[in-house]
Amino acid sequence: MKIKLLCALLSGFLVIGAARAETIYLNDGRVIKGKIINRGAYDVTIKEGVMPRKFFNDQILRIEPDVAPVNDAAGATGAVDSSGLTGISAEKAALITEFIEASGIRQSMQANTERIIAQSPVEKQAELRTIFDINGIIRQIVPIYDKYYSPEELREIIAFYKTPAGQKMIEVTPKIMSEFLQASVDAIKQRSQP
Repeated sequence: MKIKLLCALLSGFLVIGAARAETIYLNDGRVIKGKIINRGAYDVTIKEGVMPRKFFNDQILRIEPDVAPVNDAAGATGAVDSSGLTGISAEKAALITEFIEASGIRQSMQANTERIIAQSPVEKQAELRTIFDINGIIRQIVPIYDKYYSPEELREIIAFYKTPAGQKMIEVTPKIMSEFLQASVDAIKQRSQP
């Protein structure tokens, strides 16, 4: 079970997204947490995990924006300890951590972690919070970014993410990926039809 949850979480990290999510309370008592990717006149589409889900207005009791910071117990905030990262300067580790923040990766990781934990049995949640230590996971990926980016490149990428275009990229990338995934599924279905 741990491996399946970890794989699901890590695959969710590949899609860069904003940390803020909405909580949708449905008339049937279900509570759905995710990023609203489309609000139509008659429905709302929310990205919960990888696939979008559509709910019609008559199914929705209310929608609340997620304005509180997510639980720090799972590593929502704080600097990543760079000690023990062999061959990586503290400055570069800090730049990589700043990149992970600026790009929305940490927020996406945190949102996915909280979603997985919330959907797990209550008796497993404390264990999962320990397993899904965001700072620990980031420590694991710092060497990967170190291998591919120079400090100057990281500074330029961070500066880009702070621009309006960079912020838009963070905002629309999940929507693009969702539409791409749906278009791919549709194309495969169409090609597999005799």
